[in-house]
Amino acid sequence: MKKIWKTIGRDLWTVLLDIIAVNAAWYFALVIRFYMTNKLENLDSYMGTFLSFAPFYTVLALLVFAAFRLYGGMWQFAGINDMNRIIGATAVTLAIQLFGTIVVFPPADHNRMSVTYYAIGIMLQFIMILLIRFGYRMLLVEKKKLAGRKTAVIPAIVIGAGETARKALIHLADTPFRVVAAADEKQAGKILNGVPVIADYSEKLEGVKAVFIADRKLDPEKREEIRKKCEGKGIEVQDYTGVLANISGRVPVASLLSLMSGPVTLRMEDQEKKYGSGEEALKDLRESYEVGQIEGATVSLKKSGKAAYEGYDSWAKQHKEDTGEDVSFF
Repeated sequence: MKKIWKTIGRDLWTVLLDIIAVNAAWYFALVIRFYMTNKLENLDSYMGTFLSFAPFYTVLALLVFAAFRLYGGMWQFAGINDMNRIIGATAVTLAIQLFGTIVVFPPADHNRMSVTYYAIGIMLQFIMILLIRFGYRMLLVEKKKLAGRKTAVIPAIVIGAGETARKALIHLADTPFRVVAAADEKQAGKILNGVPVIADYSEKLEGVKAVFIADRKLDPEKREEIRKKCEGKGIEVQDYTGVLANISGRVPVASLLSLMSGPVTLRMEDQEKKYGSGEEALKDLRESYEVGQIEGATVSLKKSGKAAYEGYDSWAKQHKEDTGEDVSFF
């Protein structure tokens, strides 16, 4: 119990918002229920139950949220596991609300609160608790989109529309690449992570500067066909296993900078230098570097070395088996 209270204390602002949410949700549920039936005159007889149970429910709800680890989280990275915990906490608090208003504090002149009250209340509470935690991430996503519109982007296509392609789209979202389409004949017409899926990648090659192969089932002959067709049009081709499967972000510096036609800022050893284009920046590099991080049109570089690639032997071997090519880290 002491640990739970300590956790709650570390996330005070979220706790305060939760206190408002769990009370506002059930209050508005009561008002909406009687407003919908035009019987607001009966509201007072049920309000006593709500007010009597509210303090107990508030404390119990906070304890349940803490038990489900809804405090102290890094909500800018909120995902499906966090959603599942919110759903679990919501189910438990509904049970508490039912027990409290039916058994402990039943309405004076009635057997229980209406079913509509419970349905509306738990729905409002779930939405509010969800917004309190995921709202921050939504703001960050929108902020990143607005920032991305102000920087130069590199139009690209992803080959594939499965799980590998989905991961590719997520990784590319934080880079200057803007994916205009994903290509997969079987999934044509659908949407993957907000990107339209087309049957043939060649439909969108006009104006595209990069193609990312993100289909592990693609045979070597098809990969080579895509590579030759794109190279004939001056389009950069990269394989998922060579660019995106490496979670640490080792994107080839030359490949990235050669595609950035707009202003570029290179950050090396805490020093920044601006260039008119990626090609200009590439000409100024005198040592071997690897990409550490990409933020809009700012690319953070770090010196590459043997130690940086230790442990990647198996990955490089798999890359060669998939693509027929050796791995190049520059």
